[in-house]
Amino acid sequence: MHLLRNATQEAWLWLAGSFLAALLWTNLSYLFAPWVEEEGTAETSGSLAERIVRRVGGARLSPSLFQILRILYYVGIPAAALFWGRDAVVSRFLGLQPLLLPDASGGAQGADVAANWSAWLHDLGWAAAVTAASGGLLALASFTQHIALSTVETEEARDGRLPPSVAAREALYHEIHWAFYRNAPIVTFGPYWGSWIGLLLIGVQAAANPRWRQSLGDPGAAWPTLRRAATAVVSTVLFLHTQNLWLAFLVHGLLLGTVSGLYHSSGSASPGSASPGRVSPASKTAAPTPE
Repeated sequence: MHLLRNATQEAWLWLAGSFLAALLWTNLSYLFAPWVEEEGTAETSGSLAERIVRRVGGARLSPSLFQILRILYYVGIPAAALFWGRDAVVSRFLGLQPLLLPDASGGAQGADVAANWSAWLHDLGWAAAVTAASGGLLALASFTQHIALSTVETEEARDGRLPPSVAAREALYHEIHWAFYRNAPIVTFGPYWGSWIGLLLIGVQAAANPRWRQSLGDPGAAWPTLRRAATAVVSTVLFLHTQNLWLAFLVHGLLLGTVSGLYHSSGSASPGSASPGRVSPASKTAAPTPE
C-alpha cells in the first residue's frame, strides 16, 4: 500500500512538472512577443532594465533548436518518467502494448502469441472503426468550415497540406503527451475515469495558453486548433477500447494527414478562399503548445 501511494505521488509530481513547464513557456513567450515584433527599435531607447528585457524578449530560437526543445518536452519528459520515475509511469497505462512473435518451441508461449495477436486484431478493428467515423466527421467539419470562410478575406495563416513526415511527427508528439497526461489519473481513478480526467487536464493546459485562446477568435486559424481538440477526444475514445498507443499514433497520423489535405484541396479549389498567411515573428519563440 505504501509503495502504491508513493507511485501515485510520483506520477502526479511528474505530471505537475510537465504542466508547469508548459504553463510558464507559453505565457512567457506570449508576454515577450511584443519585443520580438519590435525588433527594429533602437536599443538605446528606454532604461537599462527595459533594454535588457527587450534584448531577452526579442531573442529568437532557430528552427532546429525549437524542434529540440519540443522533442525534449513531448518525448523527453514522459521517457524520463518511464525509465527514472520509480514506477511513476506504467507502460500498460501509456498504451505500450507489445507485439509477440511466434516461437518454434510452441507450447504455452505459442498460446501467449495467439492471445496477443487476437488482442491486436481486436484493437485493429476498433482503430479502423474509429478512423472511419472520426475521419468522416472531421472531413465534414473541414468542408463546412471552408464554406463558411470562402467569402471571408483573411491574412491569418491557414492550415495547408502537411507533409507526411510532419504529420507523423506531430502525431507522435501529441499521442505521447496525451498518454502521459492519462497515466497519473488512471493510476488514481482507474482506466475509464482516469482517461477522461487526463483529457480534462489537457484541455485546462490548452486553455491556459494565450495563443490557443487567441486562435479560437480568429476564423482563419481556429480550424487547426479545433481539429487537434477533436483528435484528442478521438484518441481518448480509442484508448478506452484498445489501450494501444501504437494504433493511436497511426490513427492520429492518418487523420492529420488526410483531413489537412482535404482542407487544403478544398481551400485551393475556391477562388474566394483566403490566401496563405504570414508567419508572425513571435512564432519563433512560440511554446510547444502542448494541448
